[in-house]
Amino acid sequence: MSIIEEIRNTLEKKDIKKLKALLYESHPVDVAEFYEELSSKECLDLFKVLNFKFAIQVLEEIDSDQKYYILTHITPNYASKLIAEMSSDEVADFLGNLDEEAKVQILSLMGKKEQEDLKELLAYDKNTAGGRMTTEYIAFSKDLKAGKALNKLGELAPDAETIYYVFAVDSEGHLVGVVSLRDLILAPEQYTIENFMQTDVKKVNMLSDQEEVVRLIKKYGFLALPVVDENNVLLGIVTVDDAMVVVEEETTEDILKLSGSDSDERIEFGQVNPWARAKRRLPWIMVAIIGEMFSGSVIQGFSITLQTIVSLSFFIPVLMDMGGNVGTQSAAIIVRGLATGEINTSSITKNVLREAGVGMILGVINGLLVAIIAYFWQGDVKLGIVVGITMSFNLTLAAILGTFMPLLWHKLGHDPAVASGPLVTTLLDILGLFIYFSTAMWILQL
Repeated sequence: MSIIEEIRNTLEKKDIKKLKALLYESHPVDVAEFYEELSSKECLDLFKVLNFKFAIQVLEEIDSDQKYYILTHITPNYASKLIAEMSSDEVADFLGNLDEEAKVQILSLMGKKEQEDLKELLAYDKNTAGGRMTTEYIAFSKDLKAGKALNKLGELAPDAETIYYVFAVDSEGHLVGVVSLRDLILAPEQYTIENFMQTDVKKVNMLSDQEEVVRLIKKYGFLALPVVDENNVLLGIVTVDDAMVVVEEETTEDILKLSGSDSDERIEFGQVNPWARAKRRLPWIMVAIIGEMFSGSVIQGFSITLQTIVSLSFFIPVLMDMGGNVGTQSAAIIVRGLATGEINTSSITKNVLREAGVGMILGVINGLLVAIIAYFWQGDVKLGIVVGITMSFNLTLAAILGTFMPLLWHKLGHDPAVASGPLVTTLLDILGLFIYFSTAMWILQL
């Protein structure tokens, strides 16, 4: 019997003692996964069994629809207490996924101060540092002594997202330094924080893109990164677990865009009807259709060449497919490099030439291979030369286009993933066919 079946049976028998034993043996993340296979009523019954602390942990892990259902089907007083104990960034993300009516309903469960704090977080774009930050951090005056800071840290720790970094601020709230928990513990009690804090604080502006936050956290190995306004006033922090969520979302979005799908398709399959999903993909499919019509026009323009040597048509699929594969690979490498900060647009020529070299090596090796195959298959040396030369040119061109287009798109301020996928492969088909038939006419003297 699976754990889900056991939970269902225990719920039906209303054996609360056994149900608690089953749940408390599991991690809150695992319990949240159970919710994906249970009905709304079963989820609610399960939630009511959890103690307050465990309930908060599970509530932070389940999806927005489940959160909303549970919070609106328990007593308002209990829902208010749960929301008050959740981290501010989790609540802000949750509210950001609700429609206006549902958002108002949840906000009504909170105190006035909590509402104001959350409305400030919701004012930021969710894809910026401000939209990802939490306001539950530890910050002390730079003039506070280490001994007193440690005592206050113990009091504030339960409500903080992390205690491993203590940020130092001046009398106006400006970020002036940071102290690790280790340094705070080891510092002499009479020292002020200013005496041993690090003043070279890596930070991000509240309007910085979330990808910049991820890049800095990864580069420096931070557990949290402070977020400041234009006056260097400390506003919040972005923690490493939030950065991991950003990485997952950005990766999913880029993969979908590279394949020509809309980024909204990361929504669970069951939540969007087929027509809505098809409508998102339709524009890219239409771009591909129009592009392939041009490919057909290229073939029509060389119809006499094809009629003269029919065997030329045998190699069209492999030439087009290999070009598309290399182009997509190059585009994927560049899009990932741009996202992680490993590649920048300061030197487009350098990046294009480097990837062109890769394409040339692949082209020469595969060109020789396909030329030999063409010769033994069709018994025609010149045909083998045509196919080999075309393969070499196509793979080199594919690497260049797959590199150049995302870099250009990024330079123009657009998402580079959009320029890849169907657009690159369609363009390669048109140019590849033109190169193929032009080479055939030149070498075969048709």
